Amino acid sequence: MGNVIPMDAAVYETVQAIEISYVTSHFAPYTGGGTCTIPKGEQLIVRNAKAQINTAYYCEPLNYEGLEKTIVDQEERDEPTYAGYMLSVPYNVLLSNCKLIERRPIHYVKGDATNPQTSNTAIIIHVCNDVGGWGKGFVLAISRKWNQPEEAYRLWYKQQSKVITAAIQYQRIESRDKYADESKFELGKVQFVKVNETTWVANMIAQVNTKPDADGTPPIRYIFVKECLERVTAFALAHQATVHLPRIGCGLAGGQWSETEPLIKHTLIANAVDTTVYDFE
Repeated sequence: MGNVIPMDAAVYETVQAIEISYVTSHFAPYTGGGTCTIPKGEQLIVRNAKAQINTAYYCEPLNYEGLEKTIVDQEERDEPTYAGYMLSVPYNVLLSNCKLIERRPIHYVKGDATNPQTSNTAIIIHVCNDVGGWGKGFVLAISRKWNQPEEAYRLWYKQQSKVITAAIQYQRIESRDKYADESKFELGKVQFVKVNETTWVANMIAQVNTKPDADGTPPIRYIFVKECLERVTAFALAHQATVHLPRIGCGLAGGQWSETEPLIKHTLIANAVDTTVYDFE
């Protein structure tokens, strides 16, 4: 056991109930926490682990909202500053009382992300900006094939709020949207546009403006990429869909794949959503 290093984004399943600590965070200069019992059969995602053995590892349960109600008191969850919780699992407990669950890794292929290689329902995801711009990069490939994603995005920006039809949907996440509108046009939100019977295009708002700011910071915002991916994950699970994408955020948005790939592992891959990345030839 001493030579095993839990890897970042690895998924472990409890083989028996475990007693561990948890920490709550707030949009305020304080935290909370305590002890809790995680039942047998719960799956935990290792978060931000380095390539070394630690005394404990921060983990997030896949059944996040379900366990939240039994772990965090209602009074604390109702506080406007409440921002979520994280589990602290001792190293020996993680390896002795949990088992590693194998996940299919990201599948990399040469090809066109607008032509998903699957017979299942497909979601094509890409990053959009928060200023209504649609005219360069991967969006051009989308618009050459379908009109609906651009039209829906531009209308969403113009109205700044709900544009819902049978073919335009949004994904609500209760823990994130308790005091928010999941369909509001803003960073971290996703618009799902159905382009045919088996394909959706996900317009993910995770880019500030279209150019670097005065300090040289690129438009991509990884914190909102992660929030968008959480919404895509929930939507994919609800629709039993596969996910397809180019190397999002790495073109005009100015991001690095080394930053984006772990976010995909923490969300889509950890939740066993089949994911394919396309490198265009």
